[in-house]
Amino acid sequence: MFAVPEHSLGRNMADLFRNGVQWALGGLFGSFITQVKRILILSTTMIVASVLLSAFWLAVEKVDYSPSNTGHESAVAIKHKSHGVVRILRDFLQYAIILLSSYEPLTLGNLLRHRDRVSGVNYMLHACFSTAIDGFNQEPLSVQQNSKMVVQCDGQTVQFLSGSGDCEISVYLLRNDIRFDVRERTAEMYLARLSTRREPLSVHDLLRVKSELQSWGVLSEELRGCLEFAVQEYAREPLCVQDNADMVVDCGGQVVKFASGHQDNRINIYDVRDGTIHYRIRISGLWASAVRFFRGNKDHTQTRGMKQLQLE
Repeated sequence: MFAVPEHSLGRNMADLFRNGVQWALGGLFGSFITQVKRILILSTTMIVASVLLSAFWLAVEKVDYSPSNTGHESAVAIKHKSHGVVRILRDFLQYAIILLSSYEPLTLGNLLRHRDRVSGVNYMLHACFSTAIDGFNQEPLSVQQNSKMVVQCDGQTVQFLSGSGDCEISVYLLRNDIRFDVRERTAEMYLARLSTRREPLSVHDLLRVKSELQSWGVLSEELRGCLEFAVQEYAREPLCVQDNADMVVDCGGQVVKFASGHQDNRINIYDVRDGTIHYRIRISGLWASAVRFFRGNKDHTQTRGMKQLQLE
């Protein structure tokens, strides 16, 4: 047995104590500063709202209600003034609500700072922030700059916000497994994420992506035809190919990628100018090639697209 040097043990204890103090002070002062900021913003909001309301009522009081001026023009003038002030108040209050919320800025640096605060103090929360950082780093820039993230682990909840929050990111613990889930709220965010990642490859997933694109209203006729042809041809492949393939569907200016297993077999579905859709596959391994040969599968098939059939 090797003895642990006393100076090494003392240094580890000192590091643990320092991290604990930093985390406690960071949480204490961070919460205090946040509360002070919210109180100041609330006070400012109330003062400005009072000034605007006072100005509105003074403007209404100064309107001439004499018999010669109580016609349609006075009523229209009052209506326009009231609508203008109400609109200003509404916009100002919406901005104040955003400022008063408990969301922190959603940036990679801010996530790293939160993880460093709990290093050596809260293992589970540290692991959740590590998952949040890894997942966030893989998202496209348009998603990073327009998302709402909620990290909820070990009884603690921390919320982050960037842009309008058109993507909702949740990091949470489920049956001792840390989950990183993303839900898109706009078609732009869905397409941005779809263009930078590979979907799981199966007949079910091909149909699912087709249905999701259709529900967002961004499924072109070209891509619809290619996905339907991909389902038809992929379903004919032996399981040893289906479970180990990389598929790229490139049609109508849209690209969708799928993957299964080690992605050894390469499948490309694409269209050409005359509307023809092509399915090409490059097989890796003698076993998969032999199985496809005896099943009668071809390395290249093609079909006519929907537009070509409509023209005929």
